[in-house]
Amino acid sequence: MKINQFCLILVAFFILSCSKSPKELFDLAENNLKLDNADEAILNLETLLLKHPNDSLASKAQYKVSSIYFNWKDEILSGYEALSKTTKNYPNSKQAKQAQREIDYFPKFLVDKAESLRKKKKLKESVNHLMYLIDNYPKNELTPKGQYMLGDLYMNDFRDFEIAIQEYRKVINNHKGSLQEPHAQFMIGYIYANVLNDINNAKIEYEKFVRDFKDHELAPSVKFELEYLGKGIDEIPVLKHITS
Repeated sequence: MKINQFCLILVAFFILSCSKSPKELFDLAENNLKLDNADEAILNLETLLLKHPNDSLASKAQYKVSSIYFNWKDEILSGYEALSKTTKNYPNSKQAKQAQREIDYFPKFLVDKAESLRKKKKLKESVNHLMYLIDNYPKNELTPKGQYMLGDLYMNDFRDFEIAIQEYRKVINNHKGSLQEPHAQFMIGYIYANVLNDINNAKIEYEKFVRDFKDHELAPSVKFELEYLGKGIDEIPVLKHITS
């Protein structure tokens, strides 16, 4: 019964929407967003596009759909598809040019959005954006940064250290020569030494760092860690004063 009532409501909404002009539908969508009702906004815009595909507001509506998916719903694939439709269906519009710019800079958008979502504690959404970058732009110059950020999320936010090591390891295996590679190698050693208290693996990872990145700025820190692996603060001369 409840399902039938819901279907009737949808049909009624569609019939009412169809009777409205493109401007009325667009204005309704804008008001929906002010009320934080993204789904209804998309429905009004999609109705506009379905019933009035050649209207002067159509390109604006199509681009607006992409913006809603990205900024209200954090749905990457749907947002990207809406951008692509803007360039394909309305190639001569101002919105198509903007959409193409966003497509060209999509990897940067994904990284920036992931950082923003992380600050808002939307961690799963942040991971989704980084995974989309890694899976769809494996050779992009920003992908090593995205992969490192993923390790950092699991290290510092999820506190899942085994997965953090796995994600840092992917930086080393898949992005050799990147700026993030030595940092990822350091973090693996750091987790083993200072979080998991696995001295044997910490030694292996730190020694690998010294071999591969002996001139890196982190090398002195790694050598210090190696020298005092497994020792307490009171056993390290330069840190003894902390416990005294």
